[in-house]
Amino acid sequence: MCTKRIFVGSFIRHEVLNQLFEFSKQRLDNLGLFKWTRTPENFHITFHFFGKMSCDDIERLREIIQHFSQETYDFDLYLKGLDFFIRKRKPSVLYAGLQPSKELFELHQEIQNQLFQAGFITEPQMRFVPHITFARIKKVSSIFSSQLYLINQKYEPLRLNPIKVEIIESVLSPKGALYRGI
Repeated sequence: MCTKRIFVGSFIRHEVLNQLFEFSKQRLDNLGLFKWTRTPENFHITFHFFGKMSCDDIERLREIIQHFSQETYDFDLYLKGLDFFIRKRKPSVLYAGLQPSKELFELHQEIQNQLFQAGFITEPQMRFVPHITFARIKKVSSIFSSQLYLINQKYEPLRLNPIKVEIIESVLSPKGALYRGI
């Protein structure tokens, strides 16, 4: 049976984002154990992660997402700097956060509602933290947070390019995941 590991998302491409990523790696890599995003071409926003899905269901999903994937969404998306998610009281994911945008949240909610109506999810996800993952964090030193603060002091918000919603395949490998639109 054909299955793929997929999610609905939007790739984010911007040279300054790539520079922030490289600068972050240089400043933070010696402050802990990180599994950095394999390549800047992987940068994306996730609207809904499914995990493994049959190819038949992917085709059904393509019909649902088709409405969104035919549009280019040109609303203001601004990076707001680096932050991290906490899991089990420890930093777990380093990311570039996006400033809240009414249009982005409405797009997320519309996607969630379509997935719910089509029976792909049992209920729409209300919580949405738009972000671009830079690294998975295994452990960090005690000065990690202060270094993030210093990086964010030098950082100015950046307007990102218009986005396009698509089905993205996550291909896992020992070197890290690679993402490609399908």
